[in-house]
Amino acid sequence: MKFISLIGYSGSGKTHFITTAINRLKSSLDLSIIVIKNVHIHSVDTPGKDSFEFSNAGADFSIIKNKNDEIAIFFKKNMSLEKIIDWISKLLDNIDLVFFEGFRGLKVPGVLCAKNFEEIEPQLNSNIKMISGLISNKKERENLVKKIPIINIESEFERFLEIFAIQKY
Repeated sequence: MKFISLIGYSGSGKTHFITTAINRLKSSLDLSIIVIKNVHIHSVDTPGKDSFEFSNAGADFSIIKNKNDEIAIFFKKNMSLEKIIDWISKLLDNIDLVFFEGFRGLKVPGVLCAKNFEEIEPQLNSNIKMISGLISNKKERENLVKKIPIINIESEFERFLEIFAIQKY
């Protein structure tokens, strides 16, 4: 299982990067992918809905399945990211890639998404292997910042695969 973390300020292109990467990875390599997103502002469950009520009543986990076989799992239990990853790896077979969105400080290879060059420096850390996001769409752009490549996920997808050594196993 490979891990890639995406960080960047709101509106920098993180979600676009992940959805584009997922579409391409699924169509070209048929990878099994999980996304774990850190939501900073709003609740992931809606008050008044059964799943919220179950969790609010004290259930550690609330698993909801609908008629289309879509499943949502709500963890009310305080679990570290490491425990969630361990739980996922034990529960699900053959996961090829996990994207983390918005978890700063993870010790996994990462992508920094930025709107402009001013956003890069304050967010750089030793785990960043690539810069992308809205900055990669600019006509006039650098190719590297501090030896880190700036890659457009749409037009330079193969370079993304190389940087993160992604291939079908």
